[in-house]
Amino acid sequence: MTLALATAPSRGTPAAGRRSGKAVARAGVLVAFALWSGAATAEEVVFDPTALIDCLDQGAQLVCVGAGAEECVRRNLPSTPVIAACGREEYRYWQGLVDRAYARRVARGQSIDDMTEFADPQPPRRAEALEAAYAAWQEFRDLQCAHVEAEWWGGTGRGSAYFRCMMELTAGYALFLQPDIWQE
Repeated sequence: MTLALATAPSRGTPAAGRRSGKAVARAGVLVAFALWSGAATAEEVVFDPTALIDCLDQGAQLVCVGAGAEECVRRNLPSTPVIAACGREEYRYWQGLVDRAYARRVARGQSIDDMTEFADPQPPRRAEALEAAYAAWQEFRDLQCAHVEAEWWGGTGRGSAYFRCMMELTAGYALFLQPDIWQE
């Protein structure tokens, strides 16, 4: 049905008001359907880190966490699944940065460990210490975010809260490992 088919008869007849009201209602339903059908689903969300990187480049690192997810939500019609998906995608972005920074730090630590292998007294093994710290941090992050998710249990914001937690803790660790990691 098009809006042209929903036109009312001439003014002055009692049916004109009823039909014109129906036309407005039909138009509203059509607009709502068009908006709904154009909304991105969680699977269709594409994350672009540009807004996040622009913010980070300005020097306010921890303030910027979530800027990419917020821009992602703005580009799509906001809904609970879209908010969760955008948070998930920014979390994945930060996890990629953690993986890169962690690999570098382990390699650098292993190199120093190799050079000091025969030192007396034996210094702490840097690579091993980082590996243990990383494993403990991952466990903390996962448990903390499971707690956040449990706090939202039964609510539609559960996924959004979980991924916000994962994003924030992962971003903090990425910036701890290498404060300028996004610039590479």
